[in-house]
Amino acid sequence: MTQTQFVEGQTESGAAWRVAYRVSGAGEDVILLHGGGPGATGASNYSKNIDALSQHFRCWVIDFPGWGQSSKNLNAFGGLGPFHNGGRAVRHFMDALGLKRAHLVGNSFGGGSALCLAMDHPERVDRLVLMGPGGGVVAGAKGPTEGIKLLLNYYLGEGPSLEKLQAFIGHLVHDRSLLTPELIRGRFEASMDPGIRANPPLVPPPGGPGKETFISLDPRLANVAHRALFIWGLQDKVNPAQGLEPFRVMPNADYLLLTNCGHWAQWEHAQRFNDVVTSFLLHAD
Repeated sequence: MTQTQFVEGQTESGAAWRVAYRVSGAGEDVILLHGGGPGATGASNYSKNIDALSQHFRCWVIDFPGWGQSSKNLNAFGGLGPFHNGGRAVRHFMDALGLKRAHLVGNSFGGGSALCLAMDHPERVDRLVLMGPGGGVVAGAKGPTEGIKLLLNYYLGEGPSLEKLQAFIGHLVHDRSLLTPELIRGRFEASMDPGIRANPPLVPPPGGPGKETFISLDPRLANVAHRALFIWGLQDKVNPAQGLEPFRVMPNADYLLLTNCGHWAQWEHAQRFNDVVTSFLLHAD
């Protein structure tokens, strides 16, 4: 894997930001966007995909502001909510490196952020691959899933702990035997970064979630004409597959449902994911 590089800039309001990234391969630009769980980074989320995708594309693997080695200020981008801020952060990253247009591959938080960028600046986005994207709504649900609760409350109360991290990570996959002690330890150590602990990027919104959280109900979604591929695990315990339904308003979207698969499709079914995504991005038309 290539060495970490950094790019810096300022938001429209003058706030300084920094994004850590790794780039590998050659071809059309693909930006890989990680999920929002504690300890997440681009490199860890896509550890089983980067080499395969880099054989066909120039892959940009970033840490969102708020995670990894990037600046710890997701909220500085001035969006209505975290997904909007994530989308704005990706646009600033692209501007800083002169990327006019790119395919976006987003897991969970990264998927919701990718959709926000596609709605706000459709000309910057080519094709979309979205794995259990954030912002979906499940009909009849009384509140967030246990996985989302564990994510949002990780830094609250008594603060982060290995036990809390293990509980959350256990919700990411269908087959928990795949979770190695090394993976859990690495995520826990990353989650303990003092900058993240002082300013967690995702916490329960005051007064509960508002419309800015429910990306799938944004009326602009019906106008997102990009070719899109949703990949969803049927056993996803974080963003259940039933949350796919309102996304169906997108006119040019395809859907792949994977059995024996949780929230982390790109990791739990890496070979299938790599093959399908490569084919979709190379032959989408």
